[in-house]
Amino acid sequence: MSSPLLLDREFLKTLEQVTLLCRNNLAGAVGPEHRSRMRGPGMEFADYRRYSFGDDPRSLDWSAYLRLGKLFMKIYETELHIPVRILLDRSESMDCEGAAESKFLYAQRLAATFAYLALLHLDTVTVVPFAERLNKPMIASGGRDRLWPVLQFLGEHSCGGGTDLFGATKEFMGSFTSRGIVILISDFFDEQGCEHAVEMLRSANHDFVLVQVHSAEEQRPSAAGELILEDAETAAQRTVDCSPESTALYERRFLEFCSRLRRLALRNGGRYARAVTNIPYQEFVLRSLRSGRVVA
Repeated sequence: MSSPLLLDREFLKTLEQVTLLCRNNLAGAVGPEHRSRMRGPGMEFADYRRYSFGDDPRSLDWSAYLRLGKLFMKIYETELHIPVRILLDRSESMDCEGAAESKFLYAQRLAATFAYLALLHLDTVTVVPFAERLNKPMIASGGRDRLWPVLQFLGEHSCGGGTDLFGATKEFMGSFTSRGIVILISDFFDEQGCEHAVEMLRSANHDFVLVQVHSAEEQRPSAAGELILEDAETAAQRTVDCSPESTALYERRFLEFCSRLRRLALRNGGRYARAVTNIPYQEFVLRSLRSGRVVA
């Protein structure tokens, strides 16, 4: 399978001025922001990035400004870094397509976005697809040039299998023992719930973010009349009557589910964001993730 063009070039330029925030006191974090690499004399030069308001002007490359008329920051490398781990749900329920695009494609775009933000700041990023259990992870580091292998890796995956958030998180904890930023991208449609998975992330002192992805149709179904619904993961069938009243009740229950997920994340010291696939992913990143203090 060829790699999809998950992120457009203009958005990549915009991301150069975006920072992935870290709330916990993890190795390599300076203050409330996510700064995985420290700057100073005697350190090895590693990369450039666009200047953002508030950056230390001592690291500006004035020769680049004279040539290009734009402000760039020099990034110097030390041994300090924050590992960024992205857990990507690829279970069968993520294959749902709305009027815009499938949840999984949307989730792939978000995973690619988080990976690029980590690579911009020279962190090590690990992408771990999962369903009932973890798939083989992809680990990348070394700057923005490593984004293409991540995109290729994401493009090789499709949806299949059931959802086991607890089992996948437990397996993840056994394989990745150091603390870091953990971004869990899923629809969270797991019959067993995700409480134990979240509690495990908290107990390991990870700085975690729950990113819930769903379609507008999943929030408010447009179908009407008597329908036979089939579970995408278990193939269980149920006959339902989709009247205006039952649809409104379903939407209330769905929003209650989202609210419980948000409270669960916040109660355990994490962050939460809800992405609806009819909203452009660029808008979700730059507005919703910023308002949720996931990025700045």
